[in-house]
Amino acid sequence: MISEAAQPSIGELRAYLRFNGWVEQPPGPAGSLWLRDGARIGVPTAEDSDLVSGVVGRLAAAERRTPKEVIAAAKYLLFDVTHLRAANDSRITDAIPLETGVKILASARAMLRAAATTARWERAHIATNYSKPGDDVVRQALMGHTQKGSYVIPVLVPIPAPSEPDLHQPTLDHTHGELHRAPSEPFERRVVRTFAQSMQAVRELVVDHARAPTPNQVHELVYRGVSREFCTALARILDQRAIGEFEATVAWAPAVPAPETMPRSVVIEAEAADLVKVVAEKLRQQKVDPSRVFSGTIVQLRHESHDDPFGEIAIATVRQGRATEILVRLRMHQYLEAWNWHYQGRAVLVEGTIRRAPGKPLRVDNPTRCHPVDEMMLPQPVVTPRQKPTARRRQVEP
Repeated sequence: MISEAAQPSIGELRAYLRFNGWVEQPPGPAGSLWLRDGARIGVPTAEDSDLVSGVVGRLAAAERRTPKEVIAAAKYLLFDVTHLRAANDSRITDAIPLETGVKILASARAMLRAAATTARWERAHIATNYSKPGDDVVRQALMGHTQKGSYVIPVLVPIPAPSEPDLHQPTLDHTHGELHRAPSEPFERRVVRTFAQSMQAVRELVVDHARAPTPNQVHELVYRGVSREFCTALARILDQRAIGEFEATVAWAPAVPAPETMPRSVVIEAEAADLVKVVAEKLRQQKVDPSRVFSGTIVQLRHESHDDPFGEIAIATVRQGRATEILVRLRMHQYLEAWNWHYQGRAVLVEGTIRRAPGKPLRVDNPTRCHPVDEMMLPQPVVTPRQKPTARRRQVEP
C-alpha cells in the first residue's frame, strides 16, 4: 500500500499517462480507460488513495518499473528538482546545527534568485537590480522534505506544461530546403539551467584551477550566469564549520527535453570558500559587457539548398530582459554539429556582432565562436595530486 502523502494525484497520473503515450478513451461516470500497446489501465475520477495505489501498481507492472519510479516520474513530471546536499567528512545523518541549516536555506535561495536574474541578463554584479520575472520564478519554487543521510534539500521549480504533445518529433518543410522548428526553452527551465551551469563554471574555471580567475575567466563566468551575489551566497554555505562540501544535483522535469551533457551533479569542497570569496570580489570590481555574447537553446535549423555552404540556426535567448530569437549563420560543418547540440538539449553560447535591420530579426553573420555553453573553452591547467583548491585548509567538524 502506498502512503497517501507519497502517492500522486489523479491529475498528475493523467499527465504522466498522456506524456508517455497512453491514449484516453471516452470517460465514464467513475473514470476513464487508458490504452497503450495492448495494455489497459483504468483511472478513477475521484481522489481515492486505495484506487490510486492500485493504478500505480498496475501502471508499474505494465511499464516494467517499480511503483516508486512511477510515483516519482508522475509527481515530478513538470518540476525541475535541484537536490542541494551539505555534508562533512563524517556525514551529517539525523541533524545539523540550527544556525547552519538556516544559513544554508537562506543562501540556497540567494543563489537561485541570483541565477534567476542572470538568466535574463548576464551581469557580474546585480546589487539591487534583481529581475522581477526571475523573482516570480523563485516565489513559485517549493522546498521538498530533507533527505536522511546527508543534509539534502530538494528545491522544486515548476515548469509550464508543453504546448505541443510531442517535443521530440522534428517538423520539416521542404518547400524552401530544410527547416526544423522546436519549442522555446521555458524561462523556468532557463533559470534552473543557469543555476546548474553556474555551479559547473565555478567548479571548472575556479576551483579546479586552484587559483583566482584571470580577467578572461571572469568574463566566461559571467557569460554562464555567475554573479557576485551567486558566489557570495555559495561562500556563506562553504564557510559553515559543519560543512565539508556542497553538492547540487539536478533532476530535470521529464516533460521538457533536458540538456543531456551537462553534469548531473557538481560538488564544491569547503576548502574553496576563500577562493569563491575572491571571485565574488573580482565580479564586484570588474565591468563586463555581454552585448556581443548571448546564450540559449536552438529552436530552428535551416538550410536553403544542397549547394549552400552555410546553414542557419535560431537561438532563443533573453536580451536586455526580453525574450527574443537571434539568427546565427554557420558554415556547414558547424551547422551539422548544431543538429547534435539541438537533439542533446544543449544550450549554445554565441559571440559576434549582432546586426539589426528594420523589420528583420536580429542576426549574427560571422560568429567568432559558437559552442555548447557546458564546454569551457579556456585551457585547463594540469592539477597535480599535491595541489589544493586554496592555500587555506579548514578543520571540518562533524
